[in-house]
Amino acid sequence: MKQSGPEWEARRIMQRKRTGMVWTLLKETGMKRRYIAKHLGVTIGYLNQVQYGQAPISKNLRAKIAAFLSVDEHLLFSDLDRELSKEA
Repeated sequence: MKQSGPEWEARRIMQRKRTGMVWTLLKETGMKRRYIAKHLGVTIGYLNQVQYGQAPISKNLRAKIAAFLSVDEHLLFSDLDRELSKEA
């Protein structure tokens, strides 16, 4: 579900900025986005929405991405977690 308004726009920008490394690592696998989305159990459209900050990244998807990349989830998303904890 897409959100709108100034607060959501700021959140989208922050999410894109803080998850940039994730998308770089996924791209560096050399695998097609279609395969990655299928492996993660999401549609390619939803994966794009998450990448561009149009949909929030769920805890479940975070865990799946970390497992797919064989990287610790907390390390992979530490920038995003720090930013979100500042907001709370």
